[in-house]
Amino acid sequence: MDVGCGYGHTTLELAKRCAHVVGIEPSQPLYRHASELAATAGRMNLAMRAVAVEDLDDVDSFDLVVLDNVFEHLPNQRLSLAKIRTCMGPQGVLFMLVPNKLWPIEVHYRLPLLSYLPLPLANVYLRCTRRGVDYRDASYAPTYFSLNRLLRAGGFEHRYVLPADIRLATFGPRRIYRWGAAAIQRCPWLWIVSKVFLVIGRKH
Repeated sequence: MDVGCGYGHTTLELAKRCAHVVGIEPSQPLYRHASELAATAGRMNLAMRAVAVEDLDDVDSFDLVVLDNVFEHLPNQRLSLAKIRTCMGPQGVLFMLVPNKLWPIEVHYRLPLLSYLPLPLANVYLRCTRRGVDYRDASYAPTYFSLNRLLRAGGFEHRYVLPADIRLATFGPRRIYRWGAAAIQRCPWLWIVSKVFLVIGRKH
């Protein structure tokens, strides 16, 4: 299951490698685009559903659940994780990529310290810089410590991982990314200040 599948591109790629894939997307415009992409691809093992993760009622259905830059958009993260855990099979795996709230340059709007501000001030900052109007939708990024608490409370065992080949990441060819990955390998506590968290979880 691809949670918050957006335009459906990741969901389609997963369908090329998995027996059956479901993409869920609560935004109607994005859902329609994803559905059209799935129909064009003609893959019988791919389904799109216009539903929010909080409203899922599947039980023990999925071996893999993907949240690719989605968790920071979920206002009720505890409920979302509880629903995801219910949906996962006994040996299910959770793959999560989520930005770090403490990274000094906010990843969606690329504004310094935006994620540090209370929501009313963040909205003023967005409007003054003409980058946006309302920060609420992207304002739920966790810190290293809050993410650990959420996953443990949600019944997950988890670990932080690095890409097997950092060069395949979006900005992986940059030297600073290679240096950062090497530093985290040597000093895992540096995950606290990492730009993003890449997490693999299993049901406890």
